[in-house]
Amino acid sequence: MESKTFVLRDLEGLHARNAAKVVMAVQGGGDVKVTVRCGGVEADGENILELMSLNARYGAELTVTALGERAREILEKVEKAVNGSMI
Repeated sequence: MESKTFVLRDLEGLHARNAAKVVMAVQGGGDVKVTVRCGGVEADGENILELMSLNARYGAELTVTALGERAREILEKVEKAVNGSMI
């Protein structure tokens, strides 16, 4: 299991487009299970509605946890997807 915490730098927060980017990054990970936590609320990394329900705004701290063989690679893709340099 790998975990990474980073600050959300997109001025619009984790809006629909960024949530969709996260889902795309996670779905490319095969058997990797990803969860995203913000402010005590946790969401499945493959569920766009759950990700948007985190209500993560600019400056929010996101903790992404991945379990699986390619966990580290997926964590990096998720951070890039959310903070502007899409995978």
